[in-house]
Amino acid sequence: MQGKIADFGIPDIFQLVSSQAKSGSLAISGNDRVTIFLFSEGRIVDVQPDRRESRSLLGTMLRDAGYLTDSELKRILASQGTGGSKIGQLLVEKGKISKEVLARYLLLQIKECLFEVLTLREGEYRFEGFAVRPPQWGGEAIRPEVLMMEGMQFLDEYPRIRGTFPPAAFRVTRKKGERIDPNAFSGEERILWKALDFSEDPGRVFRKACLTGFEGIKALAALRERGLIEVSSAVPGDRAVAAQRMREAIAFRRRFEAFTMALWAAAGVAAAVWIHRGLLSHVASGTFMGWVDFF
Repeated sequence: MQGKIADFGIPDIFQLVSSQAKSGSLAISGNDRVTIFLFSEGRIVDVQPDRRESRSLLGTMLRDAGYLTDSELKRILASQGTGGSKIGQLLVEKGKISKEVLARYLLLQIKECLFEVLTLREGEYRFEGFAVRPPQWGGEAIRPEVLMMEGMQFLDEYPRIRGTFPPAAFRVTRKKGERIDPNAFSGEERILWKALDFSEDPGRVFRKACLTGFEGIKALAALRERGLIEVSSAVPGDRAVAAQRMREAIAFRRRFEAFTMALWAAAGVAAAVWIHRGLLSHVASGTFMGWVDFF
């Protein structure tokens, strides 16, 4: 089964695979990316994001959520290349994350990849049937129609909610001194509120809370309406620029101090030369001795 997305929409493709309880891989290509969903008896059990879309890779997601450092991720990827195991399995075996955490982030990865392909208007799809065994380190198989309902909501609501925030990168922080009742929050709001301690970057906050961008921005908008958070625009690299300016200011001050010291040293040398040539000259010495003899 294959064809063009413009002729047969993505929701219809997923519905067909689900209703016929097919097993195999569904590759969806568009925008120079290929995303592969794995099905077992009509249910999604795994996803393989395009390697060029690093933010959708499981290792990147866990690193952004604070479970891994850059160096740890590199070591894990290196061992993955030699052993052939999937990164999730390696992380569980090494004790970096639990099976429960892995299952949550695998579901998050599937949802984000599905939401991404739903935005495609042009591209192609190809389904290849074969037996698929659900990975032992994954969670439960997912019914496509459930995710598709969330996906349709994402397409309808996300642009409007995202439009209420600054168009470019922005930061978010808790307002200080605000009294809150966590019981008044929805589940997503409560998780997001707790994750705000982790970072000012909304993307990393969503990762820490294990929420999709759509779920995260909705919860963020709700907290903002309650007056509990502050949102400010963030120019990419502005912290780096500020740090650079500080370094330049320190360097300038050091150069100025060195220049001032050099001036004082030069003045001291000039004074010494003047004393030696003027006050300690033979004429000055003779005059001084004559003045002493006179008195």
